[in-house]
Amino acid sequence: MVRFDKKWFNPLYFILSDIIKIPTIRMVLVYGGKGSAKTVSIAQLLAKEAYIKSVSSIAFRKESSTILTTLKKSFNLALKTTRLYPAFTTLEFMYRCEKGSEIPLKGLDIEDKAKGVEGYKYIYLDELDHFDEAEFDQFNMSLRGIPGQKIFASWNPVSENIWVKKSLLDGYEFVDTEWKLPCPTSFVKISTCGSVILIKTTYEDNYWIAGSPDGDYGYRDENLIKQYEDLKFKKPNSYRVNVLGEWGILRTGGEFWKQFDETKHVFPLKISPTTIHVSLDENVNPYVTVGCWQYLSDLKNIRQVHEIPCKSPDNNAPKAALKLASWLNSIDYKDVIFVYGDPSASKRSTIDANSRSFYDKFIEVLRTAGFTVVSRVAKSAPEVALSAAFINDIYEHNIYGLSISISDTCRVSIDDYISVKEDKDGKMLKPKVKDKVTGVIYEPIGHFSDQKRYFITTLFKAEFEQYKSRSRKRSGSVDVPG
Repeated sequence: MVRFDKKWFNPLYFILSDIIKIPTIRMVLVYGGKGSAKTVSIAQLLAKEAYIKSVSSIAFRKESSTILTTLKKSFNLALKTTRLYPAFTTLEFMYRCEKGSEIPLKGLDIEDKAKGVEGYKYIYLDELDHFDEAEFDQFNMSLRGIPGQKIFASWNPVSENIWVKKSLLDGYEFVDTEWKLPCPTSFVKISTCGSVILIKTTYEDNYWIAGSPDGDYGYRDENLIKQYEDLKFKKPNSYRVNVLGEWGILRTGGEFWKQFDETKHVFPLKISPTTIHVSLDENVNPYVTVGCWQYLSDLKNIRQVHEIPCKSPDNNAPKAALKLASWLNSIDYKDVIFVYGDPSASKRSTIDANSRSFYDKFIEVLRTAGFTVVSRVAKSAPEVALSAAFINDIYEHNIYGLSISISDTCRVSIDDYISVKEDKDGKMLKPKVKDKVTGVIYEPIGHFSDQKRYFITTLFKAEFEQYKSRSRKRSGSVDVPG
C-alpha cells in the first residue's frame, strides 16, 4: 500500500481532489500558462483514482501522433511522482492497474469520433482548444451511466476567438470559491448552476518551477523563470498568454495591421488634460463600437485612451451614448467632444419616428447630458487599403512626424488590431458568423479597426490626401513621406 506524501503534489492537485468528491460537478476546466502543471496534476489524480478506487478513466488528444511526446510523458511523470508506477503495466497507449482499472490514451483522428467512453467515469481532454465544439458536445453526451462522472479539460488560452471561450465559457456565469492557488492572479471559480468548475493557473502555482513557499520541497528553476520574465519585454502578447495564462491573440500571418506591434505601440496611458475624440462604428452585433482618442500636438502622438464595446442590451445609439457619458463623467471631463465614424450611419433612419440618424440620436444624448459635441463625421468613408497603408506607415515609419499609442487597457481593440486579416485586394477580411441562439449573422471582428481608420484619416485629412496622391503617382506602390 502506497502512503502518499503531500510533498509529492502541487496545490492544484489538492483542489482537484476535493472537486472530484462533489457529484453535482460535471466539468472541470483548467487553463493557464505553460509550466503550471495542469496536465500532470490531472494525471496524478486519475492515476490515484485508478489505484485507490479501481476507477477507469480515458484521456484524449486531438492528434494521436502527439500522444507519446505529450500526454504519455505527463502520465509517466504522474506515476513516478506518486510512486504508483509498480502498480501499473505501461503499454504504448494504455496504463493497466493491478486493481483492474485502466487509463487508455487515444487520439480522435484514429477514433474518428468520441465513442466508446460510456464505461469510463472520467474523461480527460488535453489541449481542449484543439478539439472541435461538436466533438466536445459528443463527449459530453456520451458520458453517462455512472454516478459522479466528470469531464476534465485543460488548455493554453491562445485566443479569445476560440469556441472554448465564446461557446463554452461565455455560456456560464462564474463566481469565486474558497479554493485558492498561490499565484495572486490564479483562481478557482464555479458556475452559478453548480455544474462547472473553471480554474486559471500559472507557473507560480507549480512548486517544481517556483519552489514551495517554505522552501522545504519542490525546486525553483531560476533559468526558466528568467526566460519567462524576458518575454515580458520582448514579446508581451506571448508573455500574457504563455506565462500569465491570460487570453490573447497570436499572430498567424496576413494581418491587416502589419506594422502594429504591442511591444512598440501599447503602453499604460493616462488621460491628458486635452480634447477627447470619439470614433464610432454603428454595427449592432457584436457591439456598437466606441473608441476614445486624444492627440498630443506637442508630441504629435495619437492616443487611444479608452474603448467601450457596447454589447446587448446597450448596442444602440442612445444607450451607447449613455455609457460614454458615464465614463466621461467618471473622469470629470468638461471639454468639447469631437465625434467621428462611419459616414453610412449619417443616413436618415426609416424606422425612427423623426427620421433621426444613428449620430443624431447619439449626439442628442450627449448634449442632454451637458456635453458640447461637434460632429466630424466625414462625407465618405476612406479607401480601406489606402487608409490601412497610411496608418501602417505611421506605425512603422512615423510619417509626417506622427506616432500612435494604444492604452494597454484597450484589450478588445488590441485583439482586433492583432487578429483582423487582409484579403487579396488589401482590404479588411471580415468573415461572418451566425449566433447559435439568435440566428443573427454578423462580423465578429474589424469594428475597432474601422473606427481607428475613420478617426485618423479624418483628423489628419490633409496628410492622408497627400499620402494618397503620392501613392497613386507611384502606380499603387506606397511612398514613405519624410
